[in-house]
Amino acid sequence: MTDIASHRGGARIWPENSRLAFRNSAVLPVDFIEFDIHRSRDGVLVVHHDALLGRTAAGEGAVADRDWAELQAVELIGTDGETIPSFDEVLDILAPSGIRLRIEVKTRQSGERYPGIEAQVVARLQERHLLDHTTFTSFDLPTLAELLRLAPNAPTIWLIADKLLAPPARDLQTLCRKASAAGVQEIAIRISQTQDGDREACRCEAVTFGYYGAHDEPAIRKAFADGVSAFTTDRPDIAIAIRRELGMTR
Repeated sequence: MTDIASHRGGARIWPENSRLAFRNSAVLPVDFIEFDIHRSRDGVLVVHHDALLGRTAAGEGAVADRDWAELQAVELIGTDGETIPSFDEVLDILAPSGIRLRIEVKTRQSGERYPGIEAQVVARLQERHLLDHTTFTSFDLPTLAELLRLAPNAPTIWLIADKLLAPPARDLQTLCRKASAAGVQEIAIRISQTQDGDREACRCEAVTFGYYGAHDEPAIRKAFADGVSAFTTDRPDIAIAIRRELGMTR
């Protein structure tokens, strides 16, 4: 069965990473709700995709350079006055639904890791009894390795950046070996980057294969046809309808 992950709460239906998106996604028959974590200057975990303000939230500058007191007053663009939510606020919304969480642990704009963020995230999930409901993802393999050191049984997915699949050096099998060496047993690539033989290359290395970025009907249909482990989508409504049409309803 191919799992559906509502990306940033369903970012082409509702404002991404908003309370509204999470509330609405939590009642859909999806398998995961996906969201992103950064950290404020004073150490508060916040749910926001970009390292910088300005695209989905008012203002400018790095999230990491603002204290929580400032960030909790930053309005999310396209909402009715919503502000950037904290990690705890999002857990408050999602935990009662029992839905699985797919959490992308982000890095700073420079690509540097937030010191100790992995331990902070794991500890918070443990306190909330949600660690066993969580899959971790990251484009940064050392971040995943550290998460596995702290939570050895946690499912992890290495998100493969487009540049790592750029020709002529495209070698998915080698990337699978790197993932395995770090203890990561699943990778995901952008669906538009896939080529024939990718799933088999992963299978040869005993690495599970998934997609991200399946945001329209043709891409979603391809994800189901290819039988990947899971895919993220900004249109969970379309994904649900297609899964029902295909008779894959759980």
